[in-house]
Amino acid sequence: MHEQCKTPEHLSKEELEQDLDTALRQTFPASDPIAVGDPTAIEPERPIDRKPALLDKELVRELAKNVSAKLKT
Repeated sequence: MHEQCKTPEHLSKEELEQDLDTALRQTFPASDPIAVGDPTAIEPERPIDRKPALLDKELVRELAKNVSAKLKT
């Protein structure tokens, strides 16, 4: 890949062909879309040790009742 990310409009035909060839070689299996561009991040966006919020069952029931009441009107 190129050192600087350029938009397709700024690349020569030869550079575009080279990028496409590279992307095709990196794509596996063949059913996957062509992998053009930078790879996605492999690190999670949040800390791994962060726990999910605890749900309050009574609050969920109350909210469900409110939604049901609004849908009936």
